[in-house]
Amino acid sequence: MATDDATSAVGNLAELDAGQVLLPSFIVRRGDGLYVDVSAMDSPELFRSFVERVFAASARFSGLDHNLFVKLLFDYTPADIAGLLDHFETAGLKPELRLAREIVPFPAERQAHYRGVKLLDRGQAAEYLFEQVSVDVEMEVPRYGDVDENGDYPLLGHDTQIVSERAYLDFDEFVAAAWGKGLRYGIDAVAVRAAIARDKAERLTIAQQKPPQQGSDASIAEQTDALHRDDSPQIRPDGRMDLRHFRNRFPQVVAGTRLFKKIPRTLGVSGWNVSGAELPPAAVKDFDLATLAGPGTSVERSADGWELVVAAMDGFLNIDTQSGQVSITDKIINKEGVSIRTTGDLALAGDEYEEYGEVQEKRVVEGRNMTFFAPVFGSIVSDDGRIVIKQTLSGGAARSPAGSVVVEGSASRATLEARRGQIEAAQVEGSLLIGGVIRIGHAVNCDIVGDEVTIETAEGCAIAAKAVTIGSARPRKDEGTTVTLLLPDLAGYDKAIDEAAAEREAADVALVTAREALAALAAHADMKTYLMLQPKIKAGGIALTGAQAANWKLLLARLAPTLREYAQSHGEVQRLQAVCAECTERSETLARERGEALAAVRCAIEDAANDTQVRTRHVRPDEAPLAGLPLKELHIKLREAGTAEDRIFSGGGGFSWPPLQE
Repeated sequence: MATDDATSAVGNLAELDAGQVLLPSFIVRRGDGLYVDVSAMDSPELFRSFVERVFAASARFSGLDHNLFVKLLFDYTPADIAGLLDHFETAGLKPELRLAREIVPFPAERQAHYRGVKLLDRGQAAEYLFEQVSVDVEMEVPRYGDVDENGDYPLLGHDTQIVSERAYLDFDEFVAAAWGKGLRYGIDAVAVRAAIARDKAERLTIAQQKPPQQGSDASIAEQTDALHRDDSPQIRPDGRMDLRHFRNRFPQVVAGTRLFKKIPRTLGVSGWNVSGAELPPAAVKDFDLATLAGPGTSVERSADGWELVVAAMDGFLNIDTQSGQVSITDKIINKEGVSIRTTGDLALAGDEYEEYGEVQEKRVVEGRNMTFFAPVFGSIVSDDGRIVIKQTLSGGAARSPAGSVVVEGSASRATLEARRGQIEAAQVEGSLLIGGVIRIGHAVNCDIVGDEVTIETAEGCAIAAKAVTIGSARPRKDEGTTVTLLLPDLAGYDKAIDEAAAEREAADVALVTAREALAALAAHADMKTYLMLQPKIKAGGIALTGAQAANWKLLLARLAPTLREYAQSHGEVQRLQAVCAECTERSETLARERGEALAAVRCAIEDAANDTQVRTRHVRPDEAPLAGLPLKELHIKLREAGTAEDRIFSGGGGFSWPPLQE
């Protein structure tokens, strides 16, 4: 076994002897051993330099914590050191780790007990031949002479004799000896200690290199399924397949959708061969996420630190296959048409859609601003946006409740609807049109309901509106053109105006009575005095003496009931005055609205055939609006002749009807 660690090899700067070692600032000597001050050790290189100096001075560590020794030399990264410091700070402890009991000399005769180390495969492993060792020891042996007359053997002197004694290896010495023989990393401490304890000849692999831990390149992780086209059937909330909709024919997102995030690169961790040579990991690649964020997207950082590409607008995804850049535009262009084979029904979230193929019968396209360059046979539904059909709308529908519907070609057996918006069509036939403002070039056999309708040529149409302008009105297959002017509910206006006038009259009568009561209260002598003096006293215009102040208090006490009655009467006068003003304003507003409603009703037909009819229809609040009637009922209502009083024109020629003047 090694000799006892009685002699320390630690010296001091003033009296440093050969073979002694100075302790660096990050090694702290305590009563029970040597500690490493982690906060003072800036890098592993400092610790390696210290270890080199210890072993170069033929010294070694005794009571070495070999596991900590290896970590400090090779394994601890700056992040590990920072973690240790945080741990010590949280626990309220000194940032110190016990390294060894002492640094002691490692004499040459002990070093001689340790064989060379065999390094295998360029430092991937190391072998060592353990065997029993012995040491030659000089002994003083007595030398005796021949026996004397007394029978004793006289001591003549002592001779020096060399004898061999068993010696034993020590693990701490083994570490120091191995360092000098080129073995510095990967020692299997358990195996070495066991071999030393067995004390027999055997060859063992005592160390293995640590291969580098490879890192990973920076990458991206998709955050939405919308990044890929999916033509499989959509799944309904009840779990059934919806064969009318594809899951994601045109990838589209809404503003704020997270598209993908950057997975930061992971740096590798160096390995070490048994000689202590660093085995660096392969370099990892990185990229700037901003290079992948095209127009319509932005780069944001989430609360948990992820870098994300986020949709900055509602729209359609476009991925550049060469650069990988993702952009979002408010328009998608499709040239394959809309059918059960190509797209199924579409529900578009973007602002702009252009379709160059046909929209098949019974297909539904929902979106906002949509333009169709080929014939449309299905239904187009806009979220109060713009629908433009460049060619034909046949047997289908175009609806945009508060937007616009434009048919630049023709519509046949179709429905065009923009109840609070605008409809424009070059030519329509056998169709239903419901809108706010409707402008048509040529209409044949159509039912038309709107606020303002302008038609260049109408043939066999039934039209209901507040304002109608027709260039030419003609029959179609014995079906004449009928115009219904929608008059406002004048009776309702008149009733409301009369109610306001009656309320004003009643308020006027009550106001006279209230004013008389107020005047009677003010006529009392004490009240006259109070009403004359109170404003001046309140404003500080009169300064009362002590006696006057006392008299004033007595006056207020006498008038207390009268003052309360006076205040009530005054409040009633003010209330009635407000009622009168409100009734007057209401009557004026109703009268103005009545006049405006009448002024909005007008009809002008430049050239009418003999079977053209114009009639009036009062819009009553208790009746269902024409635009809300079923199609068949609406068709009948629009073509009713009405009473003789309702008919204001029947025949041919020009016709102009100004609003009623009342």
